[in-house]
Amino acid sequence: MNKKNEIELPPKPIEPDPSECCNRGCENCVYVYYERALKRWEKKVEKLLANN
Repeated sequence: MNKKNEIELPPKPIEPDPSECCNRGCENCVYVYYERALKRWEKKVEKLLANN
């Protein structure tokens, strides 16, 4: 693939460090936010690659 056809993908969300979670099963756990962000990122990437 040449430079013209390269797609700039958004940066992948960074997985939280285990020390960032208190392991209490919080509704607003850092892992919940990470999973949501990861799913949004995957959808964006899929859409970008499909439109290329």
